[in-house]
Amino acid sequence: MTFSLRQFACIASTFFLLTAAHADEPKMKVTLLGTAGPEYFPDRLGIATLVEANGEKLLFDVGRGTNQRLYQSGINPKDITNIFLTHLHSDHIEGLPDLWMTPWFLLGRDHGLELWGPDGTEPMVAGMRAMFGHDLNARVNKFNPIENLAIATHTVKDGVVFEKNGVSVTAFTVEHADGNPAFGYTVAWNGHRVLLSGDTTLNENLITHGIGADLIIHNVIAFSDRLSEMPEMKGVLAKLTTPEQAAEVFKRTRPKLAVYSHIVTKELQGSKGEDQIIQRTRAAGYDGPLVMGVDRMSFEISGEVKPLATKPIEQLPNLDSKGQVYP
Repeated sequence: MTFSLRQFACIASTFFLLTAAHADEPKMKVTLLGTAGPEYFPDRLGIATLVEANGEKLLFDVGRGTNQRLYQSGINPKDITNIFLTHLHSDHIEGLPDLWMTPWFLLGRDHGLELWGPDGTEPMVAGMRAMFGHDLNARVNKFNPIENLAIATHTVKDGVVFEKNGVSVTAFTVEHADGNPAFGYTVAWNGHRVLLSGDTTLNENLITHGIGADLIIHNVIAFSDRLSEMPEMKGVLAKLTTPEQAAEVFKRTRPKLAVYSHIVTKELQGSKGEDQIIQRTRAAGYDGPLVMGVDRMSFEISGEVKPLATKPIEQLPNLDSKGQVYP
């Protein structure tokens, strides 16, 4: 089954009513902050996914506009500490300088960041520090202490990379051509597991780690026929996951819910590309629960994976100063 946004909202409301009596059950929450790749969409910002479990807020990738989507999702950007990068392509890290710098001087973040990423992450951070050298020299004062700009970097290898409060993050190698080294991640807590594919083509390692996952969030790519035949675009298609390849992943892993994010479409305007992706996935034989992700869509995981109603943003207060209580 596939859900439209309207159907998704109705399902979310139904789940809320049916499960109100179980509101105190421990849950994981996953929020698709941004669901685009490098392309520009009127309603999608860059790839970023937040996983919350047992008090831990874990951010995976920091694409364009991540701070804005955190704020719009009811998360204060200054509350983010732990960040995991799937790889170092620009569309996965371009929101990192904003997340590092702005909550520090504007919102009074009182801690540094912990950053997990592949080989190359530490020199990338050094370059970011050089780029913001003026701020480091001019904005540091007794109100903006430099220690709260500290970034502890951790080079990711296959295996468990994070364990705290019963929450664990496991990295696994995937295949992304000019994006290598590239990783996917699983987050496990309280008997539940979420898999984030990162950017990859069809990959056996991902399938191995995906078996038994409650929720799989997977990249997808689809082009017009014209672009699909261009030599340059064939290389792009080859390093991400087509709907047919994603169907293979979902058929073999059988998650409770599969969700598309990092949605890359070219010359497929509006809903045309999204509809084509779903149709091709179904035609390839996957008949399980499937959602086309949109920005700020969120899911709750306990005994099942439940969609949550997306909160309106029209009445959000401005987030503009230190000491402000938000949310």
